[in-house]
Amino acid sequence: MRAMRLFLLSLFGAVLSLSARADQTDPRLDGLFLELRTGAAASAEETAGRILDIWSDSPSDTVDILFARAAQSLDAGERDLALALLDHVVGLAPNFAEGYALRGMARLGAEDQAGAVADFSKAIELEPRHFEVRIALAEILLSSGAKPEAFQMLQKALEWNPHDEHALRRAKSLREDLAGEEI
Repeated sequence: MRAMRLFLLSLFGAVLSLSARADQTDPRLDGLFLELRTGAAASAEETAGRILDIWSDSPSDTVDILFARAAQSLDAGERDLALALLDHVVGLAPNFAEGYALRGMARLGAEDQAGAVADFSKAIELEPRHFEVRIALAEILLSSGAKPEAFQMLQKALEWNPHDEHALRRAKSLREDLAGEEI
């Protein structure tokens, strides 16, 4: 457990030090993130959905098909098939952040926490604004007892999507737990 905690903390430090410039090049993202960060909460879910749709659009039709099939497999509980397909996705499109994000979710479901953290870290390296991945990493950090680091990761997620109810509740709870401690 201690080794896992040290591993997670070292990856957390690397993730926080990543550049704020995203490698996801769709020009619509900047405007959508501005809208998400400054817009009304009522439209936030729709805007976040549009961002997720853009992220899910890979650089090739082949990767799109593999990615969609992997997502369907994961939804159907066919985790091994999803992981095999996602290995192909990231092999064919190594700069496709959402491929790593989905594979990280699949690995997390398969109780491969180290693999999930590696994939989530790569997704954030490619797309530092990926609020969902940051929330998933915060949950992993929290499960390993790294409350201050989990709080910081949630804060980073909320910088990009300040309307995420789960992240807001978790951050508030952690802030109360950590009251008086240095964060």
